[in-house]
Amino acid sequence: MAGKMRKRFALATISFLLLNVFGNVRACDTWIAMKNATLNRITILAKNSDRPLFDCQPLIFHPREEWPKGSRIYLGRLTIPQVAETYATLGSSPYWCWGYEEGINEYGVAIGNEGIRTKVLTEDLSAYSEGKGPEYGPTGMDLLRLGLERGKTAREALDAMTLILEAFGQFGSGLPTADAQGAYHNSYIIADPREAWILETAGRHWVARRIEQGVTSISNKPSIRTDWDLVSSNASAYAVSRGWWSEEKGRLDFVKAFEDDSPQGRAQGLRSKPRAACSLRLLEEKAGEVDVRWMMRIARDRSSTPSIDLDQTASSCVAELSEGGDSIHVFWWCPSVPSTSCYVPFFVHGNQLPEIVSKAGQYGRKISAPSEALPDRFSNDSYWWRFRELFNQVSLDREARQPEVRAVFDSLETAFEAGLGGVVRRAASLKKANKQEEAACILSAYSAECVDRVLEKVDDFFDRFKRNVADIPDRYRPYVGIYAADFQGQNFTVLLKDDHLALSIPGQMVYDLNDPDAEGKWRFRVTPLAAVSFDETPSGDIEAMRFHKTSILPRNREVEDAAYADNAPESCRPFLGKYSIPIRNIEYTVIYRHGRLAIKVPGEGTPELDEPDENGMRAFHDDERYAVSFVQDSEGRATALHLHQTFILNRLK
Repeated sequence: MAGKMRKRFALATISFLLLNVFGNVRACDTWIAMKNATLNRITILAKNSDRPLFDCQPLIFHPREEWPKGSRIYLGRLTIPQVAETYATLGSSPYWCWGYEEGINEYGVAIGNEGIRTKVLTEDLSAYSEGKGPEYGPTGMDLLRLGLERGKTAREALDAMTLILEAFGQFGSGLPTADAQGAYHNSYIIADPREAWILETAGRHWVARRIEQGVTSISNKPSIRTDWDLVSSNASAYAVSRGWWSEEKGRLDFVKAFEDDSPQGRAQGLRSKPRAACSLRLLEEKAGEVDVRWMMRIARDRSSTPSIDLDQTASSCVAELSEGGDSIHVFWWCPSVPSTSCYVPFFVHGNQLPEIVSKAGQYGRKISAPSEALPDRFSNDSYWWRFRELFNQVSLDREARQPEVRAVFDSLETAFEAGLGGVVRRAASLKKANKQEEAACILSAYSAECVDRVLEKVDDFFDRFKRNVADIPDRYRPYVGIYAADFQGQNFTVLLKDDHLALSIPGQMVYDLNDPDAEGKWRFRVTPLAAVSFDETPSGDIEAMRFHKTSILPRNREVEDAAYADNAPESCRPFLGKYSIPIRNIEYTVIYRHGRLAIKVPGEGTPELDEPDENGMRAFHDDERYAVSFVQDSEGRATALHLHQTFILNRLK
C-alpha cells in the first residue's frame, strides 16, 4: 500500500476508534429544579455534555449585537437568515461548532440538549445512504444557541427554535470528523427563572411540555407521551401517514409514534434509563433543599451503569436563574469530567472571559462542517485540554489520586461560593445604577481570579503525579514504555494503571487493557475491536508494539449488482458490492479484477486481496498489515466486511 494511503488509513483508524467506541453512545443528561424545589428559591438547571474524547469544548461569550437587514449566519454546513438583534450569550461550544452544548443568555434563559434517536432519523439515514437523503439542517447545538440569542423567556426561545426547526429541519452529523452517520435528533430543557419547557424533536416535528414546579430530568430517550402542552401542526398527521400512529388512538403519544424502535434505538434507550432515573432520584431526595452543591454532586455521580459522570464527559454546567430585572445569573462551568474537574462561576453579564478558557487545542476553534473537522489535540494553552490531561493522570491511579483531587477542588468551590455573594451584590447594585460596564468588570475579574487559582492547583497536581511513580509488577514491566506513532507524529505510552496495563493515546484518553489472550493480544476493555500486541527480540526485549483495529462495515448494496459482478466467478460473487464505515459516510467497494477480489478505497487506490487463510482473513496483496474478512448469512452472502488494520510502533529507548 502506498505511503500516503497508509498514513491516511492510520489517522482514520485512531479517529474512528474513538468515535466507534464513544460516538454512538450519545450520552448526555440535563436536569432541573424549579424554584419551589430549591433551597434559595431560584431555578437551577444542570447539564453534563458527553462527547468524543478529542472534542475540545471551550467556553465562549457572544455579546448582544445588532445586525443589518438581510444578514445571514453560517452554521458550518448551511446559512440561515439572521434576526435584527441577538442577545448576549455564554455557552460551552465544541471547537468546530457554531452552537452550544449548554448555555445561558442575558435574560436568564438556560438550555441543555440531549441526542435522541427517532424513526424519522432512521429513515433519513437510509435515504442518505442511497443518495436520496434530506438537505443538511442545523445541529441540535446550533438550535440551542439560536434559542438563547432570540428568546427573552423560555417560551420565546422554544418558539424561535421550533420555527427554525420547521423551516430547516435537522440533519447531518453532530460529531466532528463524521458525516451524516453521526446525526442525531434532539430533546431539550429550556428554562427561565419562572418556568421551563421540555422540547422533543423528530426531524421537523416536535412536542413540548411545560414545567412550573418540582424537579425533572431527561437523557438520551424521548420522554413525552400524551402529556404535552404544545405540538407541531402536522406531527400527528405525519405519524399517521407513516403508519406509526392511528387516529383511532386519540391524542398523539410522541414516544410511541416517533421513538426509534430499531435494535440500535432500543439499546440507546436502555443505556439512558439508569442515568435519567439516577438524576431524578437524587433530585427528589433533596426536593425543597436542592442547591448548587447538590447539582454538582449529581453531575459527579457514578452510582448507575452507565453513570452520569462518564470518562467521555466533555463539560458540565450548573445555571442559577434568579428573578428580577437587575439579577445576576451565575453559570457554574467545568471542563472535561466533573469528578476530576472544578466548577468556576462565570457570568453572561461579564464583559470578557479569561483567554485560556475560550481556547481550543492544536486544531484551534474553527466553525466548519463536522466532516471537515480534524480531531483536536492537546495544547497547554487550552483550559479544556489541561483538564482532560488531568483526568488522564488521575486515571492512572484513580483510587489514590481521585480523593486528593476532589479534596482540593471541593475546597476551591466552597471558597468561590463564599465569595460569590458579595461580588454579585456589588455588580447588581452597579447594574441597577446603570453602570453596566463597571458591573461587568467586577464579574469578569472574579471569574478570572477563580480560573487562576484553579490552574495553580492543576499545575501542582501535574508536578506531584509525575513524581509519584508506582512500582510495576514483573509481569508488566517489560511492556511499560513509550512507542513512536510516526503516522500521527506523537508517541503512545504503555503504563501501569491500578493493577493492569493501559494505553495512553496522546491528547485523547487512557485505555484500560485486558491481559493477553491466546493470540497474545491485549484487548481494550471498552471494545474487543481494538487491541495491542508486542514484538520481542531473540533476547526477550520488547522492540515494538502492534496496534490492531477491526472496523465493521455493513453492506449497502445487493451482491447481484451487475456493475460489480461482471466476469466474476461464482465463488467471488457473494462478496461483491459496497460497504460503509459507520458514522463516517465512507464507502468501500469490493470488486473483482486481475483474477482476485480487490477493495476500492475512495481517492486512495484499489489494493488486491489474497486468498483467505484458515480463519477467513484475506490480506492485502501488497501489505499484510491490512486484511479483510466477511460476515456471511445462511445462504453464504456477505452482510458485512471487517477491515483489520495493524500498525507497528517502535519502542523508544
